[in-house]
Amino acid sequence: MKKKEIKKLKAKSSKFIDVLETSIEKAIEDARLNADIDYDKEWDFLINSKDAIVRALARFDNIQNSAENFDGQPTISFGVNGTMNLFQKSAFTSGDIPHLNADTILSQQIVYQNINYYIPNAFLSARKKRYLLRKDDLVKGVERLGFDAERDVIVAMNLNIYGIDDFNKIEDNIIKIPSTGVRNVLFVLPKADLPILKHKDLDIDEQKEHQLGILDEDRKIYGSLIDLTQEANSKHRDKWKNSNIDFATDLKVQLTIAFITEVVWKANANVVQINIENSLKEQGIVNELSDIEELVPKREDKN
Repeated sequence: MKKKEIKKLKAKSSKFIDVLETSIEKAIEDARLNADIDYDKEWDFLINSKDAIVRALARFDNIQNSAENFDGQPTISFGVNGTMNLFQKSAFTSGDIPHLNADTILSQQIVYQNINYYIPNAFLSARKKRYLLRKDDLVKGVERLGFDAERDVIVAMNLNIYGIDDFNKIEDNIIKIPSTGVRNVLFVLPKADLPILKHKDLDIDEQKEHQLGILDEDRKIYGSLIDLTQEANSKHRDKWKNSNIDFATDLKVQLTIAFITEVVWKANANVVQINIENSLKEQGIVNELSDIEELVPKREDKN
């Protein structure tokens, strides 16, 4: 065979391989585009997300006020919500590349960034007084508040008790709650001034708009998975038009875990914040024990 013919044959072979490769890639993309959502993977996402949110909210049950309402007293409220996000469609179809933690990644984000951030931060907004104490003065400071275990409660967030020798005096009276934003802080308040955590129903129109189904009746948790490659869901794609995503090539689903938890405080709740001094941080002027006022001032006897 002549060199010229061999050269032509190689050129044809190369072109054939290129065409074949393009055809295979198109077939794969078409298969991904038209692939149905795997029901089991969708169910795993909804149920595992619900379980994670329920567990996270349950960790705050011990700061729930025993009263159902504050009987018309002025209140202040702070809301904690779920969220929605985009994820690769291939994580929720059969026979494609598996995605690690696709069924829990959204709920983990909600727990860390929403629940464990905003509920603890509501204490900061409700507090009436703040003290900065040395470690050696922490327990004495709580005692100078006139702490009464029958009447009052101590709520702690990311507390470092190393070096506090007398901490055992108050340890059994402390409620620890998780927090991603508050560290080494105590809040002391009457039990009657603890907040009420209300789990609210979502508006019906919002449920319909985002195709939300109820996942947990007690905590009012809703969820949905919407395939954005389907033309029937084009209105949902349009909401993401400013995200610089080409939905024709970057196949996505919209994941939603929705809830509204309202943290309701009495407007006059007597919340005292105690920060522990950290020599490595600028925290302001350290208080002396003589600066501390009683949590509930004693009434003077009238003769």
